Amino acid sequence: MNYLADKSYLALRTQASPTVVEIPNVFAPLISESIRVNPNFTADRRLKGLSWKTDELLRGARFIEGDLTVWADPDILSHLFNMVYAKGVTTGSLADGYTHPFTVGEGKFYTLEIPRGDYAQRIWGARGENLKVSFQDNKMQAVLSIKALGQFYTAGLAVALTGAGMTSLVMKTNYDLRPTDGLVAGDKLIVGGVEITITSLNADGKTVNFGATTVTAAVGDPIYLKAQTPSFPALAEPLYLGNTLVGIAATSALAVTAAGAKATASPCYNLSFEFKNNLLSEPASGSTGPSVLLNQVREAAIELSRLFENPTQYQKWLEYVKQAITVITTGRFIKSDLTTSEKMTVNFHSVKLMTNEQPLESGQYIFDKQKFESLYDAGDGKAVEVTIINKTSGDDLGDDDSI
Repeated sequence: MNYLADKSYLALRTQASPTVVEIPNVFAPLISESIRVNPNFTADRRLKGLSWKTDELLRGARFIEGDLTVWADPDILSHLFNMVYAKGVTTGSLADGYTHPFTVGEGKFYTLEIPRGDYAQRIWGARGENLKVSFQDNKMQAVLSIKALGQFYTAGLAVALTGAGMTSLVMKTNYDLRPTDGLVAGDKLIVGGVEITITSLNADGKTVNFGATTVTAAVGDPIYLKAQTPSFPALAEPLYLGNTLVGIAATSALAVTAAGAKATASPCYNLSFEFKNNLLSEPASGSTGPSVLLNQVREAAIELSRLFENPTQYQKWLEYVKQAITVITTGRFIKSDLTTSEKMTVNFHSVKLMTNEQPLESGQYIFDKQKFESLYDAGDGKAVEVTIINKTSGDDLGDDDSI
């Protein structure tokens, strides 16, 4: 059977710790994804009396990484930032809207699932390496680059299943000495064309237990993780450039004020910002892939275009003058009395221009095309702050480890 990519989706859920895997229960539509497992195979070039390049491959350090691209609605944005930055205390309610503050720090680990047809690839211990937010045809788009500690998609059967009354199976260890890592009780597997539900996993990392089932399968037959049936209740719209105000001023406080009204905001024709964690993801003893995913030096950048009016910005670039930028994007109203809206606010407390181009093109207005580096502001004691107001509770973002 063949499968359309359109039937896929993203499912995700926070983890209480890097290796405590959860069954994802939050579903989001995808634009695209490119998360791949790279086992780093290389040809075995040992001298073995052959005139051919090799007769075998050897496995190197394993890496699981790639991009998720989504339309950035306020709900999925809170999960993306939750993987990138440290979330503070969530306040509010479903009726009034939840407010989630994010600051530079260690993001939460997530379990992700991406189905391919009837089969799901589960990625666990995932964290955000890089988050880029931009606008495409007025709609906010987010591209999250992740790295992960492990994955489960498929495995081979190590011991034959012989018919009625089967209550356990053993997986082959060709890919990993602990092939069941990433699975949990309640997961549904397909083996020998039969669906089984996991009741428990043995500590050996290769044995799966399930209720008595009639199933026949030979050694080497594939075992798949079954895809869930997604549920998309009340999907939020993506945020829009047309509902975005950008404040640019000498200080963060003045930038917040400038972004508070269209009359004082700076009209931007292109706008994007990027947050990088530069995760430590090196293999260590006891791990085929990364043993930890830790933030290293953090950084952020902003790109925008605005109509050239005078050489002021060029002067600020040459003299590396400090500025501050606040971006406020407002979404739909949450409260029925139209007093609370979905919203994302991004405060860059200190920025300086890396580039400031003013290209000339026939028949075109002159623009300041700018790229800002986000700096740490010693006076404010911070570099970047993000606040999101939406309908996603703090529990869904991992405030309650029992979820």
